[in-house]
Amino acid sequence: AYGTLTVRSLLDTREHCLNEFNFPDPYSKVKQKENGIALKCFQSVIESLDALDWEERQFALVKGLLAGNVFDWGAKAVSE
Repeated sequence: AYGTLTVRSLLDTREHCLNEFNFPDPYSKVKQKENGIALKCFQSVIESLDALDWEERQFALVKGLLAGNVFDWGAKAVSE
């Protein structure tokens, strides 16, 4: 009835339920702190990506995306 079950659909459902029942995001302060740190690094990361040739840039972008996902998946293990 709701389409294919994916990690994304589970995350969207979780977010919807938290919002519907007025649960605050327990990680909002951590996210704000990490976003602030990331924004300070943003310009230098963009400049380093711009310095790469096309193929190296694509590889670096994919590596970064995968690293972000691995970080999210491992966040619980890291906190424990």
